[in-house]
Amino acid sequence: MNSTASTNESSGIPEVQEKLRRNLEREFAGKLIASEPHAWRQYGLTFELKPVGALEIFRTLKSGPDFLFNMLIDITAVDYLDSREPRFDVVYQLLSLTHHHRLCLKIAVDEAKPEVESIRPLWEGANFLEREVWDMYGVTFRGHGDLRRILMYDEFVGHPLRKDYPLRAKQPRVQMRIPELRNTSADMEREVLVSLPARPGGRKGTGVANS
Repeated sequence: MNSTASTNESSGIPEVQEKLRRNLEREFAGKLIASEPHAWRQYGLTFELKPVGALEIFRTLKSGPDFLFNMLIDITAVDYLDSREPRFDVVYQLLSLTHHHRLCLKIAVDEAKPEVESIRPLWEGANFLEREVWDMYGVTFRGHGDLRRILMYDEFVGHPLRKDYPLRAKQPRVQMRIPELRNTSADMEREVLVSLPARPGGRKGTGVANS
Protein backbone atom coordinates (compact mmCIF):
# COMPACT_ATOMS: atom_id res chain seq x y z
CA MET A 1 0.00 0.00 0.00
CA ASN A 2 1.23 3.50 -0.82
CA SER A 3 2.62 5.18 2.31
CA THR A 4 0.70 8.38 1.58
CA ALA A 5 -2.56 6.48 1.60
CA SER A 6 -1.90 4.17 4.59
CA THR A 7 -3.44 5.12 7.92
CA ASN A 8 -2.49 4.46 11.50
CA GLU A 9 -5.58 2.63 12.79
CA SER A 10 -5.02 3.61 16.43
CA SER A 11 -4.94 7.36 15.75
CA GLY A 12 -6.84 7.63 12.48
CA ILE A 13 -4.03 9.79 11.10
CA PRO A 14 -2.42 8.90 7.75
CA GLU A 15 1.01 7.33 8.13
CA VAL A 16 2.72 10.19 6.31
CA GLN A 17 1.31 12.55 8.94
CA GLU A 18 2.34 10.23 11.76
CA LYS A 19 5.89 10.29 10.44
CA LEU A 20 5.74 14.08 10.33
CA ARG A 21 4.48 14.18 13.92
CA ARG A 22 7.41 12.04 15.11
CA ASN A 23 9.90 14.23 13.26
CA LEU A 24 8.37 17.40 14.68
CA GLU A 25 8.47 16.09 18.25
CA ARG A 26 12.08 15.01 17.80
CA GLU A 27 13.26 18.26 16.20
CA PHE A 28 11.25 20.75 18.26
CA ALA A 29 10.86 19.05 21.62
CA GLY A 30 9.25 21.51 24.02
CA LYS A 31 8.84 24.20 21.34
CA LEU A 32 5.70 22.88 19.66
CA ILE A 33 2.53 21.93 21.52
CA ALA A 34 0.12 19.58 19.78
CA SER A 35 -3.46 20.87 19.63
CA GLU A 36 -6.46 18.75 20.44
CA PRO A 37 -7.64 16.55 17.54
CA HIS A 38 -10.25 18.15 15.36
CA ALA A 39 -12.42 17.21 12.41
CA TRP A 40 -9.89 17.81 9.64
CA ARG A 41 -6.79 16.33 11.30
CA GLN A 42 -6.46 13.75 8.51
CA TYR A 43 -5.50 16.65 6.26
CA GLY A 44 -2.87 18.13 8.54
CA LEU A 45 -1.48 18.23 12.06
CA THR A 46 -1.96 21.31 14.22
CA PHE A 47 0.65 22.64 16.63
CA GLU A 48 0.94 25.77 18.76
CA LEU A 49 4.19 27.67 19.16
CA LYS A 50 5.38 30.77 20.98
CA PRO A 51 6.20 34.01 19.15
CA VAL A 52 9.79 34.06 20.47
CA GLY A 53 12.03 32.08 18.13
CA ALA A 54 9.19 31.27 15.72
CA LEU A 55 11.11 32.48 12.67
CA GLU A 56 13.88 29.94 13.22
CA ILE A 57 11.31 27.17 13.54
CA PHE A 58 9.75 28.24 10.25
CA ARG A 59 13.21 28.31 8.67
CA THR A 60 13.84 24.70 9.69
CA LEU A 61 10.39 23.64 8.52
CA LYS A 62 11.11 25.06 5.09
CA SER A 63 14.62 23.72 4.56
CA GLY A 64 14.96 20.73 6.91
CA PRO A 65 15.11 17.48 4.87
CA ASP A 66 12.45 15.81 7.05
CA PHE A 67 10.00 18.67 6.47
CA LEU A 68 10.60 20.68 3.25
CA PHE A 69 7.50 22.84 3.57
CA ASN A 70 8.14 24.67 0.33
CA MET A 71 4.63 26.11 -0.08
CA LEU A 72 2.90 28.62 2.17
CA ILE A 73 -0.83 28.04 1.68
CA ASP A 74 -2.33 30.73 3.91
CA ILE A 75 -1.92 33.09 6.84
CA THR A 76 -4.96 34.28 8.73
CA ALA A 77 -6.03 35.22 12.25
CA VAL A 78 -8.76 34.41 14.79
CA ASP A 79 -10.18 36.87 17.31
CA TYR A 80 -11.24 35.29 20.65
CA LEU A 81 -12.60 38.51 22.12
CA ASP A 82 -13.84 38.03 25.72
CA SER A 83 -13.46 34.25 25.51
CA ARG A 84 -9.75 33.74 26.23
CA GLU A 85 -6.38 35.38 26.67
CA PRO A 86 -4.27 35.93 24.62
CA ARG A 87 -6.95 37.38 22.40
CA PHE A 88 -5.64 36.52 18.92
CA ASP A 89 -4.25 33.52 17.08
CA VAL A 90 -2.17 33.94 13.95
CA VAL A 91 -2.68 30.80 11.88
CA TYR A 92 -0.30 29.42 9.25
CA GLN A 93 -1.01 26.66 6.73
CA LEU A 94 2.05 24.93 5.22
CA LEU A 95 2.35 22.25 2.54
CA SER A 96 5.29 20.07 1.51
CA LEU A 97 5.14 19.25 -2.17
CA THR A 98 8.04 16.83 -1.62
CA HIS A 99 6.70 14.75 1.27
CA HIS A 100 2.98 15.38 0.62
CA HIS A 101 2.19 16.41 4.18
CA ARG A 102 0.48 19.45 5.68
CA LEU A 103 0.93 21.43 8.85
CA CYS A 104 -1.13 24.05 10.67
CA LEU A 105 0.70 26.30 13.15
CA LYS A 106 -0.85 28.77 15.59
CA ILE A 107 0.82 31.63 17.44
CA ALA A 108 -1.16 33.30 20.23
CA VAL A 109 -0.61 37.07 20.54
CA ASP A 110 -1.75 39.55 23.18
CA GLU A 111 -4.25 42.31 22.52
CA ALA A 112 -1.91 44.87 24.09
CA LYS A 113 0.88 44.04 21.64
CA PRO A 114 -0.37 41.89 18.73
CA GLU A 115 2.95 41.29 17.03
CA VAL A 116 4.86 38.41 15.43
CA GLU A 117 7.88 38.13 13.17
CA SER A 118 7.29 38.22 9.43
CA ILE A 119 7.99 35.04 7.47
CA ARG A 120 8.23 36.98 4.22
CA PRO A 121 12.02 36.44 4.15
CA LEU A 122 11.27 32.70 3.84
CA TRP A 123 8.15 32.68 1.66
CA GLU A 124 7.64 35.72 -0.53
CA GLY A 125 3.96 34.75 -0.76
CA ALA A 126 3.61 35.97 2.83
CA ASN A 127 3.78 39.54 1.53
CA PHE A 128 0.09 40.03 0.70
CA LEU A 129 -1.12 37.51 3.30
CA GLU A 130 0.53 39.35 6.19
CA ARG A 131 -0.68 42.69 4.87
CA GLU A 132 -4.24 41.36 4.85
CA VAL A 133 -4.00 40.09 8.44
CA TRP A 134 -2.62 43.45 9.55
CA ASP A 135 -5.33 45.31 7.64
CA MET A 136 -8.21 43.19 8.95
CA TYR A 137 -7.02 42.32 12.49
CA GLY A 138 -4.27 44.80 13.35
CA VAL A 139 -1.56 42.18 13.91
CA THR A 140 1.91 43.61 13.18
CA PHE A 141 4.54 41.55 11.35
CA ARG A 142 8.03 42.70 12.29
CA GLY A 143 10.48 42.76 9.42
CA HIS A 144 7.84 42.66 6.70
CA GLY A 145 9.25 45.73 4.97
CA ASP A 146 6.05 47.00 3.34
CA LEU A 147 3.27 46.55 5.89
CA ARG A 148 0.37 48.68 4.69
CA ARG A 149 -3.32 48.25 4.00
CA ILE A 150 -4.29 46.02 1.13
CA LEU A 151 -8.12 45.87 1.26
CA MET A 152 -9.09 49.06 3.09
CA TYR A 153 -7.99 52.53 2.00
CA ASP A 154 -5.12 54.24 3.79
CA GLU A 155 -7.29 56.56 5.92
CA PHE A 156 -9.51 53.74 7.22
CA VAL A 157 -9.70 53.79 11.02
CA GLY A 158 -9.61 50.45 12.86
CA HIS A 159 -9.55 46.83 11.70
CA PRO A 160 -12.92 45.56 10.41
CA LEU A 161 -12.61 41.83 11.25
CA ARG A 162 -12.00 42.45 14.94
CA LYS A 163 -15.06 41.38 16.87
CA ASP A 164 -15.29 44.70 18.67
CA TYR A 165 -15.40 46.73 15.46
CA PRO A 166 -18.74 48.65 15.55
CA LEU A 167 -21.32 47.33 13.12
CA ARG A 168 -22.49 50.86 12.32
CA ALA A 169 -19.09 52.51 12.39
CA LYS A 170 -18.66 55.47 10.08
CA GLN A 171 -15.34 56.37 8.57
CA PRO A 172 -14.06 59.93 8.13
CA ARG A 173 -14.55 61.54 4.76
CA VAL A 174 -11.40 61.65 2.70
CA GLN A 175 -10.46 63.97 -0.10
CA MET A 176 -10.60 62.54 -3.59
CA ARG A 177 -7.14 61.50 -4.74
CA ILE A 178 -8.00 62.26 -8.36
CA PRO A 179 -10.40 65.23 -8.49
CA GLU A 180 -13.32 64.73 -10.81
CA LEU A 181 -12.66 66.23 -14.21
CA ARG A 182 -15.02 68.89 -15.51
CA ASN A 183 -17.31 67.72 -18.27
CA THR A 184 -15.94 69.46 -21.33
CA SER A 185 -18.81 68.57 -23.65
CA ALA A 186 -20.27 72.05 -23.10
CA ASP A 187 -17.16 73.52 -24.67
CA MET A 188 -17.60 71.68 -27.92
CA GLU A 189 -18.31 73.87 -30.93
CA ARG A 190 -20.50 72.54 -33.70
CA GLU A 191 -19.85 73.68 -37.22
CA VAL A 192 -22.64 75.68 -38.84
CA LEU A 193 -24.67 73.49 -41.14
CA VAL A 194 -24.64 74.49 -44.81
CA SER A 195 -28.06 75.73 -45.95
CA LEU A 196 -28.88 75.07 -49.59
CA PRO A 197 -30.91 77.75 -51.37
CA ALA A 198 -34.47 76.80 -52.29
CA ARG A 199 -35.34 76.35 -55.94
CA PRO A 200 -37.98 78.65 -57.36
CA GLY A 201 -41.38 77.20 -56.62
CA GLY A 202 -39.96 74.57 -54.29
CA ARG A 203 -40.59 74.04 -50.59
CA LYS A 204 -38.67 76.49 -48.48
CA GLY A 205 -35.29 75.29 -47.34
CA THR A 206 -35.52 71.90 -49.02
CA GLY A 207 -34.19 72.71 -52.46
CA VAL A 208 -36.82 70.36 -53.91
CA ALA A 209 -39.21 71.70 -56.55
CA ASN A 210 -42.89 70.90 -56.66
CA SER A 211 -43.70 68.15 -59.03
